[in-house]
Amino acid sequence: MHHPPHSPARPRSAAAVASLILGILGGVTTFPAFGLFTLLPAMAALTGAYGLRTTHTHQLRGRALALWGFWLGVSFFLINVALLMIAAIGARMGY
Repeated sequence: MHHPPHSPARPRSAAAVASLILGILGGVTTFPAFGLFTLLPAMAALTGAYGLRTTHTHQLRGRALALWGFWLGVSFFLINVALLMIAAIGARMGY
């Protein structure tokens, strides 16, 4: 019985892994400290989008990681922006 040779495993996209890590870190730090922690989710969304592109164009593994990182980044970014807006409105009203 003849078995075809195994093809080497495709490498995983570093941007996909980075976006997932940044997305998780962005979720852990979901409180607006003068907008400082809004950068982590924004970076997660951007690297997730880049990871999605590279997994598609360069045939790399990690598409699911890039998707998770992207959506975690987008959702936590929107939560942080909403919290910043609520804090600004509260400060303006004098609460």
